[in-house]
This record gives sequence, structure tokens and C-alpha cells, in this order.
Amino acid sequence: MAGGGAPVPQSSGGKKSVDFQLNLVPFIDLLSVLISFLLMTSVWTQVARINVRQQPNLPSDDPTPPPEEEQLNLAVLIKSSGYTVTKKGAVVKEIEKKGEEYDSATLNETLKQMAAENPENKDITVTSEDKVPYKELITVMDICLEHNLAGISVAGVDA
Repeated sequence: MAGGGAPVPQSSGGKKSVDFQLNLVPFIDLLSVLISFLLMTSVWTQVARINVRQQPNLPSDDPTPPPEEEQLNLAVLIKSSGYTVTKKGAVVKEIEKKGEEYDSATLNETLKQMAAENPENKDITVTSEDKVPYKELITVMDICLEHNLAGISVAGVDA
């Protein structure tokens, strides 16, 4: 018999037996019902994502062949003091913070102008210093996507 019966004394010494059998079948049934209910009622969502490629850092990586046209090399550096926008290695605009907040509106206008001047360019490199909040990196990537700069590369700052 499975179960929960009282222990039967084995000797006349007045001590009761400590053997007890616990029927686990109802617990397993309950667990299987709860798991199936959880799977049927859970909400399945797809997390939005941005495709980002990392620039090769190792010399063993095969270098990409240079394109026929001149590279624009558009880049945004996120510093603790603000943004720096560069084109072909030269600084185009330094955007200082307004108080404690980054001036994303000025960055938005700058990238809009750069995208309008070079509509064939879709590539941009975003770099960030160590102490910059992750939120700012995402904000810059969103601004880049807004202006059709979908070839986003994330790179580290060379020390």
C-alpha cells in the first residue's frame, strides 16, 4: 500500500518505528500540470536587436580589400565630456555636454548633415570611453540608425 498509514510497532518495548513512505506520484502529477500550464500561458516575445559588427583587432584576421571609392571613415567617440565626430580621421565637431546631460540633439543634427552630404555612406564607427554609461552608446546607435547609417561598428578606445 502506498502511503500514509501509521507506523506499526515491531516490538513491545513501547518504541514506534520511524519508517515512513511518502507517495511522490501526486507531487509529480501536480508538477507536470504546473509546468504545462506555465508553458501554455507564458508570453513569448522577440527582443529587438541591432546588428553590430566588431572591427578586427588581430593581425591574423584577413584584411578586407579596399573599396574602389575613398573611405569616409565616419566615427563618433563618446567621452565623459561629450561627443567627438570625426570624418577621414579629422575632427568635424566637438559636442560638449550640457551640464550633466549629453547633447544628443546637436549630435543628431551633425549626423543628419553628414548623412545628407554622403548618402552612399552607410558605415560608422562608434567608440566609447570606459566610464561612459551604456545608455549613451545605445542613444548614439539609435541616432545613427535614424539617419540610415546602418553599418555600425563598435570599437574600443586605444589607450
